[in-house]
Amino acid sequence: MPTIVINNRSIDVENGTTVLQAARALGIEVPTLCYWEGVRPMNSCMLCVVRNTKTGQLLPSCSSVVQEGMTVETDTGDVCNARKEVLELIISEHIGDCEAPCTHTCPASMNIPVMMRQIYDGDFDAAAFTVTNGLVFPGTLGHVCPAPCENPCRRKSYDETMEIRFLHRNVAAKARTDNPELLECPPDSGRKVAIVGGGLAGMAAAWVLRKRGHAATIFEKEDKAGGKLRKLTEDELPKEVLDAEIDQVRRLGVEFTYGTAVNGDLESICASYDAVILACNGVGKAGGSVFEAKEHKLNVRAVGNGKTAAVWVDKYLKSIEGPAEPKLFESKIGKMDKSELENMREHNENKESMAVASLDGTRVDLRAEAGRCLHCDCRKRVSCGLRKWASEYGAEKKKYLTTEERDFRIIGRGNVLFEPGKCIRCGLCVAIAEKHGEDIGLAFSGRGFDLEIRVPFDHSFDEALRKSADECVAACPTAAIAFRNKEDVEACHTTTWIELDPHSTLSVNASVK
Repeated sequence: MPTIVINNRSIDVENGTTVLQAARALGIEVPTLCYWEGVRPMNSCMLCVVRNTKTGQLLPSCSSVVQEGMTVETDTGDVCNARKEVLELIISEHIGDCEAPCTHTCPASMNIPVMMRQIYDGDFDAAAFTVTNGLVFPGTLGHVCPAPCENPCRRKSYDETMEIRFLHRNVAAKARTDNPELLECPPDSGRKVAIVGGGLAGMAAAWVLRKRGHAATIFEKEDKAGGKLRKLTEDELPKEVLDAEIDQVRRLGVEFTYGTAVNGDLESICASYDAVILACNGVGKAGGSVFEAKEHKLNVRAVGNGKTAAVWVDKYLKSIEGPAEPKLFESKIGKMDKSELENMREHNENKESMAVASLDGTRVDLRAEAGRCLHCDCRKRVSCGLRKWASEYGAEKKKYLTTEERDFRIIGRGNVLFEPGKCIRCGLCVAIAEKHGEDIGLAFSGRGFDLEIRVPFDHSFDEALRKSADECVAACPTAAIAFRNKEDVEACHTTTWIELDPHSTLSVNASVK
């Protein structure tokens, strides 16, 4: 049995073991895009390179077999630089949106396309979960939010924008009466957080903290929570909607202490609580165990600020140290022309000819309106390997600019879709189809920049992948091959969206233990 040393750790392996397999046996993660267990090494992406310290060579670990006495390093500077270079070359040709433009624009980062698909599928319980955990106050915002998410909607460039605000307002009405599971929280952590200010920012922070197991107490100087929203007329915001959603926050386990003004003296509060969030002006400064969640004239941004502050407090309470998480890589298509939008509509709209819904009182067909969504977001937005490693290595989208006309096509007449612009030509789908003994299968066509995956003899992808479609979709590192109506399971759970909000105006001056 040959012995290999990887990152100063020794392991004996069976003959024929690859360096990648040996590293994984040691619990060392080596990035890959074109590797799939049970399929021959493809050697196409070269992301898995490691350095042989004895020769100085960079080796593809997925295909390099362990030799006796081999010594390898997986994370040195030259190795990481080589991987970053590979990623930047790949993403320079990548055509696709990681997130939909509407989600990018929502200051509270609600996963709007997922809500659309849940409404269209008639799963209003799931939609209620999505809108409430995303916006906390979906009914209130359904009345007062200026809907910045609707302006960049691609449907607007095609015919009429999606009525996003109208949809989450109606889903929210159901959530307040029919979804008690929204109030479920994890076991208590034993940590207590004080929140000064009972506006949307403060209450949104309290919601997220309870969802992470921490006790939360809101100190509000008035006799009711809601802040500036209390000054709106009934036509602008029915107070029964606001009061019902505040009551949901209370039922979640948040304690409200009314008629209590905090006038800059935070010592007593800090002594009684593990952390403090300032969600109003003029009561103190952030630092140490004190954090800030700014209220904002844009109500949905106030919600986003509160959610973001709560995430920072959660990290503080859990004593999470070390460098900040890498910035999440975002691929964006940008503006699309009419032909590209037509192609997207043809493959993603849920009806052949979905008319623009008439917003006439309560007679609007919510499902019909939701069915107009073009599914701009990626079907593998959570588990995409390219996104993961581009984030990890800080790869830049525009490092290498391609002069080729972008290939925005969606190919597929049935359940399996193929998007050539997302394909990195790794060859996994070709090899997997071959492994399953497909009668038709897939093949490469062309050379160089013109190389692409094709189905022989003009068959469909469904016909080509009768036996191997599930494995091909699972193995594809970028969702270039995907099922029309399936996506990452995690993408349907908006708890993954209670994360740092890139739109937030939060001022982070607090120290972390």
